[in-house]
Amino acid sequence: MNEALQKLLPKIGNLPTLPQVVERVMTLVEDPDTTSAQLASVIATDQALMTKVLKVVNSAYYGMPRRIATLRQATVILGFNTVKNLVLSASIFDSFGSGSGDVEFDRVKFWEHSIGVGTAAKVLAQRIRLGQPEELFVAGLVHDIGKVVIDDHLHEDFVRILQVVRDKKCRILDAEQEVLGVGHPHVGQLVAEKWNLPGILTESIAYHHTPQLALNHKKYVAIVHLADAIARLENLGNGGDSQTPVIDPESWKMLGIPETELGELILRIEEEFKKASVFLSLV
Repeated sequence: MNEALQKLLPKIGNLPTLPQVVERVMTLVEDPDTTSAQLASVIATDQALMTKVLKVVNSAYYGMPRRIATLRQATVILGFNTVKNLVLSASIFDSFGSGSGDVEFDRVKFWEHSIGVGTAAKVLAQRIRLGQPEELFVAGLVHDIGKVVIDDHLHEDFVRILQVVRDKKCRILDAEQEVLGVGHPHVGQLVAEKWNLPGILTESIAYHHTPQLALNHKKYVAIVHLADAIARLENLGNGGDSQTPVIDPESWKMLGIPETELGELILRIEEEFKKASVFLSLV
């Protein structure tokens, strides 16, 4: 942890914690002896969370041939990991959804961008047949979580950051470094570590601008890095600035996708993005 981040910690104060039900779900999914009934009963203790999960499950995003009426059905049909990721996504929207109300940072557009990155990451993972595409959707969804932590906990500094972005027409990451001495990836990493998120998510948050620094999940982080660039280039929401993304050529090379396929992939991403708009209803 660098010196600038250490100085920020007292100013940030108490970071939000994961609801107990979400922690319990994450623990249960890791236990091979967990049954679908056990997982469903834990989620059902939070009525609002259960309603949100079923809403997404029955949306066009999953395209189920028939309505899924119970959580137990959802866990059997979609699998434990998918349900866990839905629970985690809904909880993140609850914790960070509404925002400070500052007109200079449109939180709805921010979440549209995050959903766009998640959608692009999922499509890229499917294209190269990399496991856990739903995990990559969540990785894209949370990659910029540090920005909303700064907005919520260091709002005056965040306003200054946005002013620098406007005045210098620079990336929000560069403005954060100028104002705070640290960027949103490191701030987001604090949240990921506090929440004990899986390594794929933590590294995607910490290294999505510097994928070459990822330690254990380089290909996953490379996908989130490229998904972020695609979402920006295709104007899927807004992450806080309008600068052309800096793309790491090694990340694209790592995936081994011919550039001639990019147009077709973008069409798929845009189609999936429309279906994923259901997640905005959770904000």
